[in-house]
Amino acid sequence: MMNSDRSSEDESPTSSRTPLISIGLAILAVLMVPVFLYSVGPEGPIKVGDVVFATDRHRVRMIDAGVDGEQKHSSTCFLVPRVQLVVQKIGISPEGLMIAEPIAIEKAELPSCPPRMPVVVHAHQVTLKADLWGGLRDTLSHIFSSR
Repeated sequence: MMNSDRSSEDESPTSSRTPLISIGLAILAVLMVPVFLYSVGPEGPIKVGDVVFATDRHRVRMIDAGVDGEQKHSSTCFLVPRVQLVVQKIGISPEGLMIAEPIAIEKAELPSCPPRMPVVVHAHQVTLKADLWGGLRDTLSHIFSSR
């Protein structure tokens, strides 16, 4: 009689795992839908004050405001992929150049652009949407490489 009770106990944990797996997959699907929609959605026009993201590693010119307030192009620096920039001025020339300031940079080592230093970027060097898949790939590779 005890053998019949044990067999019902053994079947119980395996049968309870099946719903948990399906519930977990359903939660994962619900969480991934907004990410997918964001990544395939259209971009709008870039406006002053928008936060944009560098599309790749780009060489840009830094702007140095002199003592007299005149802006001069000084040396160059490199933007790293997915760095955030705040757009300060748009359409400074017919080529579609804009002035933006890098933000959320902890420390800048030359040749990287220092934080809050205005730089001149082209429209093709920035995007309104962050590269979610590239960021996810970098995060996962960082996690698995540290082990």
